[in-house]
Amino acid sequence: MARQTDILLGATAWSNGNDNPQLNPMYGGQFGWATNPAEWISAQGYVPRNLIPIVLETPTFFKHMPNPTSWVMAWKIFFEKHARVIEGLKAGLTVETATHAFGGAGEVFHEFVDVKREQSTLSVTTNEKYGNVWQNFWERVILYGMMDPETKTPLTATLEEGPADNLADWYSGTIIFIEPDPTGKRCQRAWIGANIFPQSNGPVEGKMDKTSALSVKELSLDFSITAFYGHGTRALGQELLDGITKTWTNPQLRKSFIEEVTADVAAVAKGYRESQESIATNRVGDIV
Repeated sequence: MARQTDILLGATAWSNGNDNPQLNPMYGGQFGWATNPAEWISAQGYVPRNLIPIVLETPTFFKHMPNPTSWVMAWKIFFEKHARVIEGLKAGLTVETATHAFGGAGEVFHEFVDVKREQSTLSVTTNEKYGNVWQNFWERVILYGMMDPETKTPLTATLEEGPADNLADWYSGTIIFIEPDPTGKRCQRAWIGANIFPQSNGPVEGKMDKTSALSVKELSLDFSITAFYGHGTRALGQELLDGITKTWTNPQLRKSFIEEVTADVAAVAKGYRESQESIATNRVGDIV
């Protein structure tokens, strides 16, 4: 069946400047007198996709630490590759109203008096890695970039090239959170989070209970964030998505991560291959 020619809204009306595919709401309404089977495709719903976090900046104090590249790498891959759940990004508008009497029967007239955008928060959940690597990392970020609990100063102040100031870019980073469309090629919306820094390194606890099973440690960390949202952030998100090469990134075409039998295994001449090949060397003839 052919689609409606104007099934997609296009960059017009309230979508002026936004060329992302959006269904035209003139079609697909199925709750009138009866359904409209001819417009079935326009009834498709919106299913938000998982956010794509891309680190834009890391704390400046990393440059003053031993092996600074490792610090930058850890910050980047924590958010981009190790975060299992990212929550808290919001952009809804709320309207505050005031009322005054509309006659003497108790009716009121509503006036809008303020509009606010919801404040974003940032929470990241991941499984801790062997050796307690992430808690160790975030502990050092707090102690060296922000404050030591005893001295009440960042421990970078004790280094030979300590900080000249302690402005927010010294200890915080910037990340863009992109919500892609179902194809992964278009940016539906994007938040840029600045002033991102940890509010803790998670609970550090010890216990003994020999009657219970051990458990994998899960980390759920809260971060401070000052979020920016709008057409400009979406435009940057689209630019970044356009810069990611997608051709031939089909994971089904990946080479096997193991490409040969290890030498010690191959040295054991009693396996499947040998049992089959032994028949050829012990045959009674060349009868077909």
